[in-house]
Amino acid sequence: MSSPSKKRPPRYAASPETSPGTSPGTSPGTLLLREVPAHPGAPGAGIIGPALEHVLREVPAARCRLYVLTDLARPAGAAPLAAALLETGAPRQVPQSALLHVLAVAEPCLGRGPGQGLGRRLLDDLLMELRADGVRAVWFLPGPRDDGLRSLLGNAGFRAATNRGFSRENERTYGYDEPEIRPWATWLFREL
Repeated sequence: MSSPSKKRPPRYAASPETSPGTSPGTSPGTLLLREVPAHPGAPGAGIIGPALEHVLREVPAARCRLYVLTDLARPAGAAPLAAALLETGAPRQVPQSALLHVLAVAEPCLGRGPGQGLGRRLLDDLLMELRADGVRAVWFLPGPRDDGLRSLLGNAGFRAATNRGFSRENERTYGYDEPEIRPWATWLFREL
């Protein structure tokens, strides 16, 4: 019989400064997708950047959905690891489609290493959440600097389409200061 002092901890036991599935630093543990109110001071607003304020100038906040991916192993007030901003249909109606404006991972979690795969995890959880809410299609208009996101969406089953397919209640008028948005532009689309 071995003495209690020489007992080896099980392999799944975590050290005191980490939790299962994490390592010291920024490695994610148990991740949670949550929807937060869309406003400039919201958690995740720093990850989204100026696109949040731009979208809120054009679209009522009631039609904006801001989702953040948080690590439950981190302190409650810790910044999210990734965020996504979407526009949906009129309030109090089940939107048939959503327009993805931004999907971004926090700077410390970018690239190879502990944060690898956070963008895909956010996208997968987001699509599952939207499907559960009754959304049947997600659209995205890639810009000139969206090659990484375009690749991520392509790997997740999005395909090119030239017609956005929004019904009139989901249509919004774009400002004249947005010359990159054209009705004949190639959108990325995925049915849920």
